[in-house]
Amino acid sequence: MDSLQIARIDAARNRTATAAVLVSFGVAGVVTTILGPILPVLIARWSLTDERAGLFFTVQFATNMIGLASLSAILPRWGYKAVLVPGYIAIALGLAGLNANSAQAGLAATALYGYGLGLVLASSNLWVAEAAESRRLAALSILNFAWGIGAVICPPVVLVAARHGAASWFLYGVAAASLCAALALTAVHLGIPPSRPSADSSSRGSPAHAAGVISAIALGALYYLYVGTENSVAGWVAALAKRMSAGPSDLWALAPMFFWAGLLGGRAFVPVNPLRTRERTLVIVGLTMGLAGSAVLLVVKTFWEIAACSAVCGLGFAAVYPVLLAWLTKQFGGGARRIGNIFFALSSLGGATMPWLVGFFSTRQNDLRAGLVVPAAACVAMLICLSWVPRWVTESEASEQRGYLS
Repeated sequence: MDSLQIARIDAARNRTATAAVLVSFGVAGVVTTILGPILPVLIARWSLTDERAGLFFTVQFATNMIGLASLSAILPRWGYKAVLVPGYIAIALGLAGLNANSAQAGLAATALYGYGLGLVLASSNLWVAEAAESRRLAALSILNFAWGIGAVICPPVVLVAARHGAASWFLYGVAAASLCAALALTAVHLGIPPSRPSADSSSRGSPAHAAGVISAIALGALYYLYVGTENSVAGWVAALAKRMSAGPSDLWALAPMFFWAGLLGGRAFVPVNPLRTRERTLVIVGLTMGLAGSAVLLVVKTFWEIAACSAVCGLGFAAVYPVLLAWLTKQFGGGARRIGNIFFALSSLGGATMPWLVGFFSTRQNDLRAGLVVPAAACVAMLICLSWVPRWVTESEASEQRGYLS
C-alpha cells in the first residue's frame, strides 16, 4: 500500500470520526442545557424551593469541574476514546436517574451526568483542535454550532413531552441517544496524526512573560462571570414564565429556546459582523445587549416579552465566549494549553454558583425577579473587568480575525 492510499484511508477515518464527534456533541448540547426547561417539572415533582432547585445547577457544574480535573490524569495516558466513551455513558446513566422518586437521588443523578459533561465538552474541543490542524478554528466553530443546535432543540422537545405527560420518556430518550453516541465513538478511530508546531507556541513566550497578574485575574473573572450569567438567564427563564402564567399553560418550556436561538443565530452572524475586527468593541456591545435584556427581564409581564428579552440576551452573548477563547490564546501564547484548564474550571465554577445564587435570593425575597438581578449585575461586572484586559490582547489584525471567525 503506497503513501497516497494510506493518506486517503487516514482522511476517511478522520471524516468518520469527526462526524461521530459532531453528532455526539449535539447530544451534549441538549444535556448541557436540559436543566433550564426541565427544572419546573422537577420543582413540581419534588416540591422544591427555588434555593433547593438552584442546587441542581451547582451540582451539575461542580461535578463538571471534577470531570475537567480528571482529564489531566486520563487523557495523556489512555487517549480520547477512554474519555469520551465513559463520559457519554455517565451522561446516559445520570439522565435516566433524573426519573428517581426523590430529590436526593435526582441530585446524585445530576452529579453523574455533570461529571460526564466535564469529560465530554473539553475533550471534544481538544480532539477537534488537534485533528483539524490548519483549519482548527473553523472546525471548532462547526463543533460548537452543533452544540448550539442541541441547545435550541431541547426546549421545544421538553414542551411536547410535558404536554403529553412524557417528561420521563424524554429523559430516557436523551439517555438512549447518549448511549448511541458512546457506541458510535467506540467504533471510530480517534487517534490524532502527529501535530506540527503551532504558530501560537512559537510566537509567544512563557505565560509569566506574556501576561500580568492583574490582566490574568480579569480574564479569569470574565470566564467565571460569563458562563455563570449565561446559565443564570437560560436556566431560570422557563421557571419565570411558568410562575408568571405569562402565556398558555405549557408554553413556558419554550422560553430557554429563544435564548439559545439568539446565541446560535448571533454566532452565525459573527463572520459578517462589522465589528468582527474590533474584539473589545464587539464584547462591549454584546455585554451591553445582555445587560439590557436581563434588566428588562425584571419588569416584563407576558411570555412573549420574556422570549424577546431572552433572545436579546442570547444575541448579545453570542460572540463573547468565542472572543474570550481567542484572548486566552493571545494572552498566554504557548502556555494556554497548560493554563487553559484553570479558566475552564472558572467557567464551570460560574455555572455552579451563579444560578444557585438566583435561587437563593429568589427564596429569600420570595420573588424570582429578585434573583434575576444576579445576571444583570454580572454584566456590569464584566464590563468593568474589560478595562483590566490589555489592549494588545483585545485588539488584533484583521487577518487574524478572519482566520479565527472563518
